[in-house]
Amino acid sequence: MKRGSKIDEILTLLFMLLAIAAVICYFAVNDRSVFLYCGGAAIVLRLAQYVVRFIN
Repeated sequence: MKRGSKIDEILTLLFMLLAIAAVICYFAVNDRSVFLYCGGAAIVLRLAQYVVRFIN
């Protein structure tokens, strides 16, 4: 996967949406586990994207 490819753009968009959802959950929801799940999913997605970029 190269930078600027369609898959790269989709993964970046998903990361941004998950990161925004994590920030909203941090302030809006009393249960912090929702924030941790959204934030953790965003971080795992971003790390997977970097690994795939590095491999190709």
